[in-house]
Amino acid sequence: MNRLKMLFFVSSILVSASVWAAEGGDRVMERMESMRNKAEAALIQAEKAPAGQRHVHMAEHMKMLGDLMKELHNDHPDASMSPQQHLAWMEKHDKIVDDVLSQMQREHKLMLSENHQ
Repeated sequence: MNRLKMLFFVSSILVSASVWAAEGGDRVMERMESMRNKAEAALIQAEKAPAGQRHVHMAEHMKMLGDLMKELHNDHPDASMSPQQHLAWMEKHDKIVDDVLSQMQREHKLMLSENHQ
């Protein structure tokens, strides 16, 4: 009976740890998505700002993207993920990276238009 209790106890700890890790990964992904959305809002402000004031919003945007890229670089999939969970993690991660690159391209075009006026 004691062995059964011990087995149940250890199993519950392992299951709760894996659920906590998966939820922790979701929270990290949600935080990165929030950072991406805030950077997008700063870029939209820069695009709408008058030519002489864009640099303020672009500097803020680049700082936000830098912070987001650090988060993306430091984020790693949990080793206990199933192949399906790992694939889903990779898809979310790649989507954020693609969006960051798209924002960088938009900002680059904005910077070029500023320099050629």
